[in-house]
Amino acid sequence: MRLLDEYALEYGTDKASNHHNYTAIYDRVFSPVREQTRGILEIGIGGANYKGVAGSSLKMWASYFPNAKVAGIDKDPSAYADYGDRITAVIGDQTRRSVLEKALSFLPSIDIIIDDGSHVNNLTIATFEYLWKRLRPGGIYVIEDTLCASELKFGNVRSQLDELLITLIRALETNGRIMTKGNNANFYNISEDYVLNDYERWVESIELYRGIYVIRKRTS
Repeated sequence: MRLLDEYALEYGTDKASNHHNYTAIYDRVFSPVREQTRGILEIGIGGANYKGVAGSSLKMWASYFPNAKVAGIDKDPSAYADYGDRITAVIGDQTRRSVLEKALSFLPSIDIIIDDGSHVNNLTIATFEYLWKRLRPGGIYVIEDTLCASELKFGNVRSQLDELLITLIRALETNGRIMTKGNNANFYNISEDYVLNDYERWVESIELYRGIYVIRKRTS
């Protein structure tokens, strides 16, 4: 089977080794679930003002995941096109519930979500907060181009995305303290009837790469 980067170079996405080189990361993250993945949502298709090839990453995902349907979202109407079999483009704002739900409705399973959209921190966070609950157990959520988290041209402040990370890390640690209580570990006391919130219950791991955050959801 071909490597992800081969498809990335073929279709002209900036995720390829000749640009961001995200494919080196994605191959490690996604290769174990390549065959069983059935549904992928990517926010960000690329329209008239996009410097790359519109829809290139959607084509890459469809080729790399042979059994998956792919849905893409972009607010630029010029991004709407026929990108091939198993690919659907939806036009709209990533923070509109109706737009997100329309895109998700094309997928048989919500296995992977990739946010390569606005790169505006508050929009990225709002989208994550909504879609995390829609991601299936065992699924993978990716926030891409996190190097933009400090970009003033987007109105971003670095601490905005940092606060999300801290929230997820604390949730992961709370779950860990509860899981290890049976081993008499010397952690903070947590009541046996403590109710885990959604992140405490479901965050399995957080992986930080240059330009990419990968958040995995527990299987159960």
